[in-house]
Amino acid sequence: MEIRLEPMDPEEFPCPAGWTVVGRAVSHALAYDPERRPHFIGEDPMRVSPEDISHDLYRAVDAAADRLWPGGWTHSMAEAFLLDRRSLSPGRFARQAPAPAVLLALAQAAASPDPVAFGALLLAMSRYSKAVEGAGPVERLDRTLEAARRAGEILHMTRLGKTIWEDRHSGGVFIKRLLRDSG
Repeated sequence: MEIRLEPMDPEEFPCPAGWTVVGRAVSHALAYDPERRPHFIGEDPMRVSPEDISHDLYRAVDAAADRLWPGGWTHSMAEAFLLDRRSLSPGRFARQAPAPAVLLALAQAAASPDPVAFGALLLAMSRYSKAVEGAGPVERLDRTLEAARRAGEILHMTRLGKTIWEDRHSGGVFIKRLLRDSG
């Protein structure tokens, strides 16, 4: 059976609260309940054995991850999502696939307009997050998101076509402040 990781319309495939829909399996949605058990969602949820779908799920992960990191994705995916690289081997999928949140994140990232650039962005943010000082991974990620916002503002200013010298009172001071705050 073919499984594809992709964002799914919750109106088309409604499922119980707390479930995570990660993709499509033929004419059904593939969803996980809060206990990480897979189900096909159609008329009624139908529980599926993880062993029965592990091979097809691995192929779906391979296809989605290869869109983000072509030519070899296990190192990049492990680094971006903070996974043990060995957990991404085909043999491990039979015992335990990645968490539904990881499968959903992979589906959403692979569906971006430029998946290769988005994969690079995920890696850059993950690497920046490791370098940021903080109490824990969530605080470091919050600081990374703030840095990404500042980087976006810097890029926005450069897209406006203003240089530091053209507009010292708004753009120039703004860019200097952003550069100072990001260091």
